[in-house]
Amino acid sequence: MRISSIKTTIACLAVTTLVCGCGKQHEAESVVKDFLETNLQASDYTVSFSGIDSTRHVTDSVVDKMRADAANSKMFKRGIKYAGTDQQYIYTKVKICIGGDTTSHTFYLDPKVSQVVAFKEN
Repeated sequence: MRISSIKTTIACLAVTTLVCGCGKQHEAESVVKDFLETNLQASDYTVSFSGIDSTRHVTDSVVDKMRADAANSKMFKRGIKYAGTDQQYIYTKVKICIGGDTTSHTFYLDPKVSQVVAFKEN
């Protein structure tokens, strides 16, 4: 009986983790879609997402570089408003299709998955 309850507990934890992960994935996609709607030059495009993950290896100087590169991109508008910087970010890879062209970008979001901090073209 004890092994059965351990298996049940593990199964419940796995389901909870999956449901929470799906919620964060949906939040990340929604934040990036809103960001693209506001900041992308084109209005007729489609997007697809990879799963989300987290990182601690993105320094403030890397974020500054990504923001500077984005400011020089013809694909995005000027004067993009970003979230502040942090020590850990959530990221997702996004494929953006405009007409016949597809580009891949990585978007870094704040730990609350509420704002884009920076992005880069892959």
